[in-house]
Amino acid sequence: MQPIRWTFPVRLMLVTISAGLGILSFPPVGLSACSLIFLLPFLIALRGASPQQSIGLGALMGFSLYLGTLNWMVTIFGGFALFLHAVLTLFPMLFTGLWATLALPNRAWAPWIAATLWTGFEYYRCEWSPLRFAWITPGTGLPPGYLTPLLGVYGITFLIAAACAAIAFSPRQRLLGVILLGSIALCTWLPKPSTPNPTLKVAAIQSEEMSTFALLHRSKDLPPVDAIVWPEYATTTDLRQNTALRIELQKLLDLKSAQVLVLGGRADRENGTWENTAFTLGRDTLLGTHVKNRPVHFFDDGQPGTQAPAISTPLGQIATPICFDNDGDAVVRRAVANGAEFLLIPSMDAESWTARQHRQHAALFRHRAAENARWLVVAASSGLTQVVDPWGRRVDSLPLFEPGNLVAEIAPSRRRTPYQLGGWLIGPLCCVFTAATLVFAVYQSRRNLSSPTAPAEGPTG
Repeated sequence: MQPIRWTFPVRLMLVTISAGLGILSFPPVGLSACSLIFLLPFLIALRGASPQQSIGLGALMGFSLYLGTLNWMVTIFGGFALFLHAVLTLFPMLFTGLWATLALPNRAWAPWIAATLWTGFEYYRCEWSPLRFAWITPGTGLPPGYLTPLLGVYGITFLIAAACAAIAFSPRQRLLGVILLGSIALCTWLPKPSTPNPTLKVAAIQSEEMSTFALLHRSKDLPPVDAIVWPEYATTTDLRQNTALRIELQKLLDLKSAQVLVLGGRADRENGTWENTAFTLGRDTLLGTHVKNRPVHFFDDGQPGTQAPAISTPLGQIATPICFDNDGDAVVRRAVANGAEFLLIPSMDAESWTARQHRQHAALFRHRAAENARWLVVAASSGLTQVVDPWGRRVDSLPLFEPGNLVAEIAPSRRRTPYQLGGWLIGPLCCVFTAATLVFAVYQSRRNLSSPTAPAEGPTG
């Protein structure tokens, strides 16, 4: 295949189309089918581009996509949000720079290398980098489907990237790319089977008024239930040390015939620091705690925890990952591996953070449910309070920004998914391969620069 000699403005137009399709994929528009193809014009634009052009195209793709989808960050961080967008943009730039340096478009296996590199950089950004920001990826742009409990969102990203790269880079594999995209679509939108009959009744409270008194007052309107979930930061005291509050909350459990109350609070440490903690309270005792593994960046959100426990309760083994813990895949996966049969999740999204932010965040919980085949109930301060079944379907929810009580029926499960048994490794393996390839490319570049006789190679633009 001869290098494509498009002008740079044409390449810019293709990348702009890609970013636009990506923006349409996510709330508030939510045309999720665009997630199947939004990488395609971007990859086509890279054909025949020089390394310098490729890096520029990566910068345009990243900054346009993230600015168009994550503009709510300006509401929270002000001008600092532009710096955060620039940091996120580094990852598409690293991908395009490495891809152009390797100069592989003519190879039959090039699409699979491209997919591995894209997924590797994405996984690092979402799970291993200090940012750990798992929003706005091809895999999370689609709704959960049959592939989710097999491969997880990073495996789906890999397949989408491979299909788009096959169409963009390899004439002999274009049909394969089209078939692969069609297969992903079928696995996403084919009807899902019904879930087992629910056996537990759970209530979730949505309230922006974060006071124990207000939440108690609202909870007293509930019918009899098995469990109650309050939002993150439902109390600002350490429940382990506040005996009077524990007694008051246990009276609520007795009043509603409930066995469990999960609520967000804080646990004080001896060194003067504190941990953002989900307390699981039974009728007679504190059953367990979960310390937030992933505190929100640039907020005073406590010291990070390292454990993802499954807590024994009269209702079964439960996990209570907090808010941002559920954005990436690791914390929930570890909790389910430890025996969790369902998830009761305290969360907080401030009303001032905009509806767009709330809806984008709410979608991530659906993927965690489907990857692990678990029911989950989310109690969020101003929304989206929701109940999600093991296929990632949102069974019920409350309107955004409106205080309310949500009561739903769920069922515990001990089933292990292929994702749990090994499918989750796709992301880490892609990341390790990408790191090794990056080291190799840097070594080769330095070696070529130090050799005066080395021929100059690479695609032309």
